[in-house]
Amino acid sequence: LHHQRGILYSLGKLCRLTAACENTSLVVEKDGKVTSYLVNTFDKDFYNLDGLTQMVEEEAEEFNATHTEATENPMNVKTVQVLGDGAMVQVVQEFADTDSYAEYNEQDLFYGTRVEALAQGLTVNRELVNAADGTPADSEKLDKALEKNHLIITNASAYIYCPYPVLYISEGVVMGEDGYVDASQSDGVVTILMKK
Repeated sequence: LHHQRGILYSLGKLCRLTAACENTSLVVEKDGKVTSYLVNTFDKDFYNLDGLTQMVEEEAEEFNATHTEATENPMNVKTVQVLGDGAMVQVVQEFADTDSYAEYNEQDLFYGTRVEALAQGLTVNRELVNAADGTPADSEKLDKALEKNHLIITNASAYIYCPYPVLYISEGVVMGEDGYVDASQSDGVVTILMKK
């Protein structure tokens, strides 16, 4: 059954507008906790809501059971609901940290400083553009920001809500109206550098 997780893809507390909630989104908090809003088409012939809810909760139990060393559950299911006219389903999950999210979803998600990224063996992309207007980043200002500011590095195709205002982003990625990074069309690794 775990393959069905793939069809849900990876889904913010910032999804106040229903429109925003119809897109798969990730909300990364300052402490590294992640809320994932998975949105996908709901095939009533394939499963019903109760069955899907049970499947999602069983997967969470299995995942948490493999992490007996954790002081808190690495992942909790918040809600499973049908959106609008019933054609879409939304699954909301809370992850204790980015590593738990990455492991569960089999995707990359890093949140931390450049030093921490390098310590984990990650390459930090320096070909970034200004989040405000898409112009190439000034290398001096970029270096200064990279010294201590937080990064998010991910290959998740989603709207990404960051804990701090965004300064620089990968080329080809755009900022959404309410401050999220739209990586929903990205098929590679996206780098986000924040103001602190």
